[in-house]
Amino acid sequence: MSDPKNPFVHSLTLSSIQLVKVCVLSVTLLPIRLLIALICLTLATILAVVGLKGLEKGDIDKRPFTGWRLAVRNVICYILRFMFFCSGFSVKIVGKQASPEDAPILAVAPHSSFFDALAVCVMGAPSVVAKAETSSIPFWGSLIKYTQPVLVHRLDTNSRLNTIKQITERSEGRGWQQVQIFPEGTCTNRSCLITFRLGAFYPGVAVQPVLLKWDNMTDCVTWTWEGIEAWRIIVYTLSQFYTNLTIEYLPPYNPTKEEVQDPKLFAANLRAVMADKLGVTTTDCNYLDYLRIDKSRTLVKKVQKLQKKMEMPLIEATSEEKQLTVDMDLLGERLGVAQDLSELSVVEELCGKVDLRNLRLVTLLATEEDALETFLAQTFIMYNPELGPDKVSSESLEGVLSTVMLLNQKEAKEAVVNMSKGEDDLVVDKKDLADFLLNKKPNYVKVLRCWEMGLTEAGMTAAGMGDLLAMSASLTKEMNRRMEKVAESGSNLLSAGKEVVSDVSATITASRDKVTDVLSSAVTSLHKRTGSGNIGSKSETSDKKLD
Repeated sequence: MSDPKNPFVHSLTLSSIQLVKVCVLSVTLLPIRLLIALICLTLATILAVVGLKGLEKGDIDKRPFTGWRLAVRNVICYILRFMFFCSGFSVKIVGKQASPEDAPILAVAPHSSFFDALAVCVMGAPSVVAKAETSSIPFWGSLIKYTQPVLVHRLDTNSRLNTIKQITERSEGRGWQQVQIFPEGTCTNRSCLITFRLGAFYPGVAVQPVLLKWDNMTDCVTWTWEGIEAWRIIVYTLSQFYTNLTIEYLPPYNPTKEEVQDPKLFAANLRAVMADKLGVTTTDCNYLDYLRIDKSRTLVKKVQKLQKKMEMPLIEATSEEKQLTVDMDLLGERLGVAQDLSELSVVEELCGKVDLRNLRLVTLLATEEDALETFLAQTFIMYNPELGPDKVSSESLEGVLSTVMLLNQKEAKEAVVNMSKGEDDLVVDKKDLADFLLNKKPNYVKVLRCWEMGLTEAGMTAAGMGDLLAMSASLTKEMNRRMEKVAESGSNLLSAGKEVVSDVSATITASRDKVTDVLSSAVTSLHKRTGSGNIGSKSETSDKKLD
């Protein structure tokens, strides 16, 4: 199951039938498929190593492969496609792949799995844009090198410029295969398209959009930041009878003059075309932004729980008439709750040891309809009022950004430097902060928006309903678990009862036999003691004599 609110989360829950199928096929079909995959990968790697023989490190990037090396690359593609076919992958192709002359660059999305490598094989092994570290992966490293890739060295400060230059040279040169790039730059759950990276759009040439659609009842292939482990994806996917992939080629997208001059506009417009064709939305958030948004929502819930424990509203407890510097040992008394109340931990998380201004600020954000407007107004009122209504010190703003925007110390410092005139400027203007948030970092505003109306009656009611639904779901899950346990216990009890009855029956039979033996022995012993044991024989003798 994919989270439409967070494209970096994917969870998988297999049904009972699916579990049975995975268990059966993992011990029957899976070993065969893994063996075939190992053989194919080994063969393809050997061919790639042979093909790279005699080439220096820089030779791979100088000129496109021709002759026997090009033939070897085509053979490798067929071997890998055969491997995927034997592993149960079924590919459907819609549209037609453009020639390198018509579209030098292929933009492939959404990128959701390492199994997307199948699309690279189908497209004839174009030059992939990948991290430099991938070239050292066992098996795949040599295969990636053989595509004559554009490698990104993340530790090299000039890597970005070198990558753009190399993509441009490949797209303008003759004889090169197409450059294939996943513009999202990371895996998502396909619920939306995230911001495209600009490497494919700087050359300003035609780009062919390519859509990947994994159309399966059970989504075993998706691999995201938060989800199931890679080995489980491999096991679950290869334990299916088949896995469907549709590769759809859209017509090449020729940029306008404005898009050639503005790669960001080019990328945004192409993404809109692809999202419309896929029927999904777009988002400008990255993974870290989603982490901040989730953490901000968690903080809102913690403050709501604290409010429920208090007799007075937080907006009154932190009013400007009250002292906002307080000893944490007296915090419970100040807020009208017990000092050992667990919900008080959120205050220290927001405010540190003595300063309640951050609590006051988030309380105001959570009681107003426009969190951004409230943030811009109150930050300059509450912090450094001596500087006037439109200025705040860099140090104070760094602390606020760390607390409210959830930035780390380095990010907060860099943000303040970008807003101010430089590192030596100790003051930030309100208009510079507003411009930074609205135009440079709009995702930070989304973190702020999480607080809106959180402490109003409507917000508290919604939170209560959310908690109730979560509790209901938890109780339902727990009841199901207990019912299964009871059913299992009942089955075990019936089985055990049968065994007990059988044991008791056997014991009774054995005891009866023992009692019979004891009684017989006792009677025999009594006869011996009284002599009654010879009465019958004596009578018989007397009768004979009388006769």
